[in-house]
Amino acid sequence: MNGHPKFLDCLEKYGAQEGVNTTPLETMVVVRESESHAKIRDMYQPFLVVVGKGLKRCYVGEAVYEYGAGNGLAVLLPMPVQTEIIDANSDNPFLAAVIALDLDKMSDMLFKIERVDRFPQPSSVEVSSGIFSMPLTEELVNPVVRLFNALESKRDTAVLSDLILEEIHYRLVCHEQGAVLRNLLHQRSHIPRITQAVDYIHQNLDKSISVDALAEMVHMSRATFYEHFKSVMHVSPLQYAKSLKLFEARRFINEGKNASEAGYLVGYNSPAQFSREYKRHFGYTPSATAAMS
Repeated sequence: MNGHPKFLDCLEKYGAQEGVNTTPLETMVVVRESESHAKIRDMYQPFLVVVGKGLKRCYVGEAVYEYGAGNGLAVLLPMPVQTEIIDANSDNPFLAAVIALDLDKMSDMLFKIERVDRFPQPSSVEVSSGIFSMPLTEELVNPVVRLFNALESKRDTAVLSDLILEEIHYRLVCHEQGAVLRNLLHQRSHIPRITQAVDYIHQNLDKSISVDALAEMVHMSRATFYEHFKSVMHVSPLQYAKSLKLFEARRFINEGKNASEAGYLVGYNSPAQFSREYKRHFGYTPSATAAMS
């Protein structure tokens, strides 16, 4: 897809302000970033990024994903990442629509599709990654434009937005580069168990995390669990848990809690250890957090 004027018009209209622009739809925002920046840490939630302008890189473990104008990025599970904006300025900002994704919805959709027409499973797709990039197609961008158009009317937003979001999920499942996604959805034997482990970590941030305990909880051997977790999430279970704890601690600090309290709430009994790991992770101390926000 070499440009889409209507899509760019929608992004300019709903993404006029720097940063994250909300829309009348809770599941979609527009992001504008007009300054380049080196790697910063972030926690990506399940979403589809549809880029109209600019260029961004996302680093997950040892993997690198580049997505710019005419490309998209699909994130299927919560992921700790590092991102950087390349060559952005006020005339050429990074400008993109970000749409929340539902993995269960796509799994049900794939089941329905394959009752009619089963996708071929290419042998080249071996790793079930929880994130992938792809070129945008008219079939995927057109419903995104219609979703923006639906925002012009409260009635259209209420009635049509869910239907259009269903189509966007469908187009993503059917995308020619969607084999990674379909491969992940097919592997029901371990994906739900990895998701269960991820959910447990999110719900128990104040507790110590053990790989052995997680593996036992999801009825997998330690080695198998570790291998599958890292293939999907690109980081080890303990690296994932530490990143999540530190992101949550940063949120607590931004809400007004002091560093010791924030560290305790995410399972750190030693303030010195918490401060040390926080600075190593974010590049600044807990006390400097407010100034960095």
